[in-house]
Amino acid sequence: MAKQTKEKKLKNDLAIRTIIFVFVVLALCCTFFFQENVENFVNFALNKDAPETVIDENGLVFHFVDVGQADATIIEFPTGEVMVVDCGHYTSTSSQKFQSYLETIDLRYENGEKVIDYLVLTHPDSDHIGGATYVFENYLVKNCYLPQIYYSEDGTSPVAGTVISTDERYGEIWALLENEVENFGCIKTYTTEFLTIKSQNFSKDQMNENSSMWLVEFFTPITGAHYTDGNTNLALTNEYSPIMIISYMGKKVMLTGDAGETVEIDFLKRVVDGTYGYPISYFDIDVLKVGHHGSKYSSTEEFLSVAMPEIAIISVGNNSYGHPASEVIDRLAQTGMNEMNIYRTDRNGNIAIGISQSGVLSLEGDHVQYTLVEFKLWQIILIAAGASAIIIYLPYVVKVVKIHKKAKKLKI
Repeated sequence: MAKQTKEKKLKNDLAIRTIIFVFVVLALCCTFFFQENVENFVNFALNKDAPETVIDENGLVFHFVDVGQADATIIEFPTGEVMVVDCGHYTSTSSQKFQSYLETIDLRYENGEKVIDYLVLTHPDSDHIGGATYVFENYLVKNCYLPQIYYSEDGTSPVAGTVISTDERYGEIWALLENEVENFGCIKTYTTEFLTIKSQNFSKDQMNENSSMWLVEFFTPITGAHYTDGNTNLALTNEYSPIMIISYMGKKVMLTGDAGETVEIDFLKRVVDGTYGYPISYFDIDVLKVGHHGSKYSSTEEFLSVAMPEIAIISVGNNSYGHPASEVIDRLAQTGMNEMNIYRTDRNGNIAIGISQSGVLSLEGDHVQYTLVEFKLWQIILIAAGASAIIIYLPYVVKVVKIHKKAKKLKI
């Protein structure tokens, strides 16, 4: 009698579980009426255009450092040289972030000092060059590149016809640079269009085939162009930011500093008329370091229609300027870019982009979340139904197994 009662309870239990499972399956099938909403919800982090996530450290690696509302980029070349483009702000938080990150980079030593092969100071603003004081005081800088903007305490030009900055912080860094030149052999070079830095074995014919060849090209500041404040010699410093393209194994990354619309227009004129010696298609890049922290006065529609980036990086922190501007995000999207490929240091933290020795682009970040697999509704239903079946029937199966084991022991 007890055995029959147990069997009846098991049958009832199974029946109840089956009814529940049927209702669950029917409910899942009803989601076909909301197919688009369900698929969008499940695939919210889908990014089919996302780059690979494993960086080839033997290739070329860009580090876009999270230095708050400031700018700092570190480039590791496959031949061992290291380039630092801007150094963050001198404020403690930004400076500490830059210093800590720089310490993680594998630098070579010369005479017992860590070497930075190339230091590029895009323009005299503190949020870009503030950390250069730390660099000059703690590293051996072999080459320094900066626009021909002189420091002047009294506002007069030391060289006729040149532009100046009266920023005291810039004055400090200018003095440190002069000391590096005079006492440690640093080579100072003024940035200008047509300036190039390249690997020692560089050959234009083989640059996309030889993984030890790389090229850095400067397309601004434009020779002879003076961007000044009215009739004075005070430089509109943002406009002296170099537009640079770094090329490696068929991939191109463009850095733009704080270059604004005026410079972009002048740059595009020269692109169109062939001044740089390249067809317009040459400036179709893979990665864009968005100008001026995403300011609406940079990254114009015309500029982006030529650059056509697949990935955009914005160096930005908490700010009252509205960076990055919604207009810039919209312009980037209008080029056909997947909006999920717009990465920001305020959201994604430190971002590293690699170009492998075979020319494959990859990206890693402190906080980068996306999936590469898209789930269709029928797949979602199958997975949900399978999971429901396990949840609903597993306790029943466990109970049956226990009863059988107990019964077997009693027979023994």
